[in-house]
Amino acid sequence: MRNKLIVFCLVFFVSIFTLSFSFAGKTKEPSAAGIFYPDDPIELSAMVEGFMALAGSNKQGEEIFTLILPHAGYGFSGETAAYGYSLIKGKNYKTVVIIGTSHNYGFNGISVYEEGIFFTPLGKIEVASDFSRQLLKDKDGIYFEPKAFEKEHSIEVQLPFLQKALNDFKIVPVITGDCSLDTCKNLALLLKGAIGERKDVLVIVSTDLYHGYDYEEALKIDNLTLSCIKNLDAEGLYYGLRDGKLQLCGGFGVVSALILSKELGQNKVKLLKRTNSADVTGNRAKGIWTVGYASLSVSREEMEKVMLNKEERKKLLEIARKSIESYLKSGQKPALKEVDPLLNKDMGVFVTLNKNKELRG
Repeated sequence: MRNKLIVFCLVFFVSIFTLSFSFAGKTKEPSAAGIFYPDDPIELSAMVEGFMALAGSNKQGEEIFTLILPHAGYGFSGETAAYGYSLIKGKNYKTVVIIGTSHNYGFNGISVYEEGIFFTPLGKIEVASDFSRQLLKDKDGIYFEPKAFEKEHSIEVQLPFLQKALNDFKIVPVITGDCSLDTCKNLALLLKGAIGERKDVLVIVSTDLYHGYDYEEALKIDNLTLSCIKNLDAEGLYYGLRDGKLQLCGGFGVVSALILSKELGQNKVKLLKRTNSADVTGNRAKGIWTVGYASLSVSREEMEKVMLNKEERKKLLEIARKSIESYLKSGQKPALKEVDPLLNKDMGVFVTLNKNKELRG
């Protein structure tokens, strides 16, 4: 009887230890609180709300698909980040994909946090495990590497802003290591498949810009980098980062986000706010460590709605008829000289051909 009791106790304690270890492995405690941002919840809440008040609100009501935001200490880049979060405040996003970059653990590929809870001084946020698992299948170079998240701040510093901007959301934490262009494309395609037709998914890429000791160089390189982003030039950005001509510490995540945005027709990139650490401190002397910060949004630019009056519609119909008649008789397109600027716009036109009230083309 005594032996059975000992065995039972051993099994019980081993089970409890295993369960506790398993639960701990799925819980991410903050590692940047008190360093990058306040660890006191009241102070932190007031700071974030203050930054967002300075940034203002989304007066245009745009539906934002992607935000590219800085991840330095709040005293340096918090206000810049707030310009992005002000656009999504109160919106109905249910899943937020946050793509950060590894600063402390070197690895190849991309790590996706599969399931669990992330904590901040403002409370807990659940990982959208069903979404995360869709990113962890069928693609090389994308897997879960827990060490990439242990001391990483690039995702963590975004969380208090999200907690003040949104309600009832889950996150998909992603950390990029050293990535090939194909791996960046793979992540974009997996995200596209996981998002599908959903309109309640937000993608955030956490990145700073220039890192170096020259203020003038910071302005020059950041101009080139931002131009590449605004043109949605994912490959140009990737190879520019590899060549050292462009700088983004979270650059591979931005590359994936640009590919994804183009795939989903999100084609409008807007620079919301830009600064750097030298501007914040006021010390622009050569030899002072300088880091660039920018806040950008990506959304869908809707096609312009054009209303033609009766005379303009009649004129277009005449042009279409003369064009068809000329080409059928001579094989030549007629020379057209149109002065109406609206009719000279490059747009799609649909023409139907009918004969005896029947569609012929």
